[in-house]
Amino acid sequence: MKWIEEFEFLLDQKSIYQRVKEVKKYREADDITIVSYDPKYKSAFKKLNEECITTFFKMEEADYKALDTPKKYILDSGGGILIALYNNEPVGVYALIKMNSCIYDYELAKIAVFLKTKGKGIGWILSTSILKKTKVLGAQKIYLESNTILKPAINLYHKLGFKKVVGSTTPYERCNIQMELELEL
Repeated sequence: MKWIEEFEFLLDQKSIYQRVKEVKKYREADDITIVSYDPKYKSAFKKLNEECITTFFKMEEADYKALDTPKKYILDSGGGILIALYNNEPVGVYALIKMNSCIYDYELAKIAVFLKTKGKGIGWILSTSILKKTKVLGAQKIYLESNTILKPAINLYHKLGFKKVVGSTTPYERCNIQMELELEL
């Protein structure tokens, strides 16, 4: 009888469906590889971001600048781009832009995961990978801009430890939340 009570208690905490989804996500995570940007991923970098942006907003001038010339705009200034591959296909991207700021070292930007692959943990894997990269680069404080309509993304940022800030100027009309993260070295 005690095992039934324990089982019911555990089901109250998390349903069987939720448990199966978690196991599936962990299994699929084995098929995800994170790689550094290579020019062969330029079109995927742009396509992923365009899909994500145009699903909820409109493309803006700053988007085109970063997406059309990632080497010049992101990489040559000391930033980086990570690509998530799922079964060797690009399905997620994350850019790290070096900032000329006395407050922030880098901005996390151009974060996108194909809608068809949402729920596989790709955003989490990419986020933890990019945060490791910022630590290796010696960053102490990083910044990001987003929009609160993107609830899963905002929840992810909070889970990673980002806190809401105000006051920075933004080139994006769609930005309605700014966040920062102080890194532990």
